[in-house]
Amino acid sequence: MKGYQTFSSIESSTTTKVKGAAYTNFSTKEFNPHLRNIEDYRRIWDVADYVVPPSESGSFFVTTNIVITSNQTQSTCPEDPEIPGAVCDPNNNTCQAGTPTLLGNGMMTGACVTSDINSKTNVCEIYAWCPVEQDLNPLIKNKALLSASKNFTVLIKNFVEFPKFNIRRRNILDTSNKTYLRGCHYHPRTNPACPIFVLGEIVAEAGEDYDAMATKGGVIAIIIEWDCNFDYDENYCIPKYSFRRLDDPKAKLAKGWNFRFANYFSDNTRSLYKVYGIKYVVIVHGKGGKFNFVPLLINIGSGLGLLAVATVIGDIIVLYVLKKRKYYRSKKFQLAFVEDEEGSCKDKTDLAVRKRKNENCNSDCPETFKLNESQQTK
Repeated sequence: MKGYQTFSSIESSTTTKVKGAAYTNFSTKEFNPHLRNIEDYRRIWDVADYVVPPSESGSFFVTTNIVITSNQTQSTCPEDPEIPGAVCDPNNNTCQAGTPTLLGNGMMTGACVTSDINSKTNVCEIYAWCPVEQDLNPLIKNKALLSASKNFTVLIKNFVEFPKFNIRRRNILDTSNKTYLRGCHYHPRTNPACPIFVLGEIVAEAGEDYDAMATKGGVIAIIIEWDCNFDYDENYCIPKYSFRRLDDPKAKLAKGWNFRFANYFSDNTRSLYKVYGIKYVVIVHGKGGKFNFVPLLINIGSGLGLLAVATVIGDIIVLYVLKKRKYYRSKKFQLAFVEDEEGSCKDKTDLAVRKRKNENCNSDCPETFKLNESQQTK
């Protein structure tokens, strides 16, 4: 911050565009053996599939892992045995018709039936979208289905205005090269001005491992910092980028980022998706400075005032705080004695008059301060 400048905050708008495609054609051995719909996961994924929702204000979400429950219909089926209160005993049926299961998927019908997930377990039958979701990681070894999304790219367009100076800037360089954006990728050292970022490199710059983060998801901040000095040409006003993780990777409960949505094929048929992914939040802040006489004069006046105060404070410390304060005091002040009409001695450095009774001032005053005989005569 420069004392001779006036400053303007920024007003910002950001848009993003993600590109990339992945093919999740894993072998049967790589899928979780408990999945009942492996073929639903073998498919091509493009930007319309993994960016949900398609557009957000100041952020974007990329799917990295997913649980698919396809072709659900409204009917009756066994509840998931992992749901609290879903397990029942046919000999002592506790399933109450018309009652929802706690944290469950539907309404109880009152029947106690065999689970379609574990045949040795009995659960309450429910009226719901059936079959119910199997909340299982699709791949073994806790691997994310869309870990290939680390190679996807995002173009971030950031428009800022410094309203005090009526200056507008954007994070894309003004260049006559029309193919510039087709070949550049951001790099903090070799290409720090490029607005196209590889998702895996963003996470790496935040100090995280993309594969580990992709399984349960998380939140990454993309920070765009504008710190501009408009005493120079506007073209030197270029943003700087930094990255950090916002959520707690060590959280024991509700870790990561996930939500559900459904694709409907009719009023009674749908496919349910539970998606895990990384939410990228774009945070823009900064300021611009420009020379102005008013802050210059104010800071000069303040500096002169501080110099006067500094002298007083220095004297107080030297004369009353330091160990050698008596020595400094003797050097700073010179004692002077004069003789009054009655012959007594007065110390000019003291407000009180020191009276020396029955003694002549010439004999009482220190030798260094006795008046010269010739001066007394004069």
